[in-house]
Amino acid sequence: MAGQMERKWGVGRLPRLVGVDLAEKFYRQAELLDQALKDEATGGSMANVEYHAGRMVNAWMALNAAAEAAGAVPASGKYLTARMADGRSLVICVDSEAVGVWHAENKGSAAAVWTMDEVAKMLEGFDLVNRTKHLFEGATITDFRASASFNWKKGDDLPPEMLLAFAG
Repeated sequence: MAGQMERKWGVGRLPRLVGVDLAEKFYRQAELLDQALKDEATGGSMANVEYHAGRMVNAWMALNAAAEAAGAVPASGKYLTARMADGRSLVICVDSEAVGVWHAENKGSAAAVWTMDEVAKMLEGFDLVNRTKHLFEGATITDFRASASFNWKKGDDLPPEMLLAFAG
């Protein structure tokens, strides 16, 4: 149930979408289930675990119903992926809720997960690249190497065949 709700609403988001009283009850029930699991591991009752697990399912369903009644919008879950040279995935999510959805669906995956806002903040530091992408419609990045000694104000030297186009 937890996985289903986290895929729908985003990881950690659902309790924030409901009233404080209901969220507190949810967290209290989660603590009771956690304690029952710890107790069972040291000789406690499996029946107690089953009881609190059932109540936890009810708690998730109550949060879901309250969020829907309040008109909350489920997490978008929208993201794009690409493969990086080292084999990891690059994941760019529409928003932080989509990050939670991606993590819930891809537990243990090796990936660099970003939101669009984070990508925008990162790229703001590369003004020369951004201006080039603006000036040369369709320009693509084929390789990138960051260097502490690189002069970002000057940029790359133009290839000889392009120098003629700008020499005039």
